[in-house]
Amino acid sequence: MSMCALLLIAIYLVRQQQLEVRYFHCLLAGLFGLSIQTWLTFWLSLGLLIFSVADWHERTVPFFSFTGWCLTLLVCFPHDLFGMMLLAVMIGGLAVVSQGLGSADVMLIALLACVLRLEAALIVTLIACGTACLHWIAARPPSLPMISHLAAGYACFALVNGGL
Repeated sequence: MSMCALLLIAIYLVRQQQLEVRYFHCLLAGLFGLSIQTWLTFWLSLGLLIFSVADWHERTVPFFSFTGWCLTLLVCFPHDLFGMMLLAVMIGGLAVVSQGLGSADVMLIALLACVLRLEAALIVTLIACGTACLHWIAARPPSLPMISHLAAGYACFALVNGGL
């Protein structure tokens, strides 16, 4: 049921995008659908899918809706504030030095550390870096949609770990 809902949302969101973007996000929705077992994974997957499409298309996400989604997840689900702050400082420092990550990317990685575990967020980020490297090698775009790669990393990690 959740896979069908996510696939329909993905198809609706990417209906005017290029073919490879449609394939990527429909595959992502399918992976999310296979890994959903709790309300946390459902809301996390839904937000990642929606903001992944926005990041891929515009290379930015709507500030208020993204921040609202992050705050909703933090309020509704148990979290580890120490892990979130530690990872936000580390990734934020890396983003400032490298000038590569945006504030939404840093917020998303910190959110993953908060609602999942610090180790899980680091593994998801590592997978995302790998998919971003493959994307850059294949297409050589001027910028990469990191939220899309973080979503792919989360989908792979959740699928391997049985939905967390």
